[in-house]
Amino acid sequence: MGPQPIGIPGYEADLAEARAEAMTVANAMGELRRVVPEPASYVSESNFFEKDWQRSYWGSNYERLLAVKRQYDPDGLFFVHHGVGSEEWSGDGFERRAAN
Repeated sequence: MGPQPIGIPGYEADLAEARAEAMTVANAMGELRRVVPEPASYVSESNFFEKDWQRSYWGSNYERLLAVKRQYDPDGLFFVHHGVGSEEWSGDGFERRAAN
């Protein structure tokens, strides 16, 4: 049996289209980065695929925020995609990654 379709029956994801749209976003971000190499953004209005999100969204505050997060949420219960400490979770958010 091959891979199962992703999505709701009758509304399966078109992976080729999704990848093309992700590339369009990446290309647009590349153009913006040429103009503004050190961007800032609200997390909810950002590139879902941002690779350097800790710096892009949180800047020089990231390490301090991560220390606070670990102090008050040591089990990592509260997390969101590209939120402080989210690199400790799998990309889909279902599993905590093994400690390094």
